[in-house]
Amino acid sequence: MANLLPLPGISNYTIAVLTPQTFDETAQAVDALKAGTVILLNFASLGTELAQRFADFAAGSTCAISGHQQQLGHQLYLFTPPTVDIITQLKTC
Repeated sequence: MANLLPLPGISNYTIAVLTPQTFDETAQAVDALKAGTVILLNFASLGTELAQRFADFAAGSTCAISGHQQQLGHQLYLFTPPTVDIITQLKTC
């Protein structure tokens, strides 16, 4: 892998895949999002009410920084900083 060349114009991003159990962990994820990390939050191990509370907090924080969000599945959410777009379809050549 050391001989791979970087693609011009493509930045490196860190993606954190998290399964928070406490609200503090969700707040830490939002802090990482503000610092430019892409966050994938899996709330499947939480109860529905608590998962909704955590998702609402993360969504509001993402909106506040002009980031992007997408629900990927049941209690699985992707949050990105404003520098990373989420698209749902690829353009054809």
